[in-house]
Amino acid sequence: MDYMSDAIPIHSLPKSPGKIPDLKIYRFKNSTVQNQEIPVSLPITPLPTDAPHRHTYYEMLFIEKGQGFHEIDFYSYPVQGAGLHFLTPGQVHLLHFSTPCQGFIVAFSEDFYSFYNPTAASLAQFPFFQPGRRQPIVALSDTECHYFHNLLENMVSDHLHDETDQAIIGRYLGLLLQKCGVLAKKEAKLLDSSSRSVPELVGRFQELVEKNFLEKHEVQQYATTLSVSPDYLSKIVKKCLGTSSQEYILDKLLLEAKRLLVFTNLSSKEIAYHIHIDDPSYFGRIFKRKTGLTPNEYRERVRKSAI
Repeated sequence: MDYMSDAIPIHSLPKSPGKIPDLKIYRFKNSTVQNQEIPVSLPITPLPTDAPHRHTYYEMLFIEKGQGFHEIDFYSYPVQGAGLHFLTPGQVHLLHFSTPCQGFIVAFSEDFYSFYNPTAASLAQFPFFQPGRRQPIVALSDTECHYFHNLLENMVSDHLHDETDQAIIGRYLGLLLQKCGVLAKKEAKLLDSSSRSVPELVGRFQELVEKNFLEKHEVQQYATTLSVSPDYLSKIVKKCLGTSSQEYILDKLLLEAKRLLVFTNLSSKEIAYHIHIDDPSYFGRIFKRKTGLTPNEYRERVRKSAI
């Protein structure tokens, strides 16, 4: 990996004038067109997917065939045949395929989904997008793979037609994610029969932290937004997530610090300022308390073990 940059590349969706922030569908870089069903005019993703990067948008990868690995925030997931992979804004990831890949990348903004699916569940309620309990990979059976292939082929066909009403594409996206949600919940129950849904208040807290953790470090700030007392919020978060509200916020800050330590050349002091901690020595202390390593020790260890 190349660590010469002082910033992790961040990619945004190209916007169409006068439209709700757009949805885009791409093919994978090393995909091959092996039959007439796959539209030749569908563009290949312009991003360097085999290098660490992140997005300002959500992404769903439908992989029909291919082998390799998908690294998401320091976890490496094997790619072995059919599956769905999900990414939220801000996550750092890279893809490496050892064989040709077949499938689609669906990239979309939260505004696009919400605008065309106003009565549907919010994105943060889907298991694969839910902060703190993400389930980023859903394996697919042959029957399920065939279902998503047909659905996405129809969605792509309409997406490529200039006269298609964007509302149709928005509803396709809603249907696609609903079906993904059903499969994800089914898989979660098989993996953990004791799994249960997170109360709405905790889910809203997680969603707020996900979007504001760089600027808002105190439980009081989130409690005020949620119209509850800090003590009550901490109590219910501890009960549901097994960690205090303050530690949950801190974990998000330190994940961002880890990303910057591994994928950039920013100094520990610069990273502390980036995550809005004004005292670099305090940053070093809490980092070591949570990880057992100083920031520089963590950088050296993870880089040495990187693929």
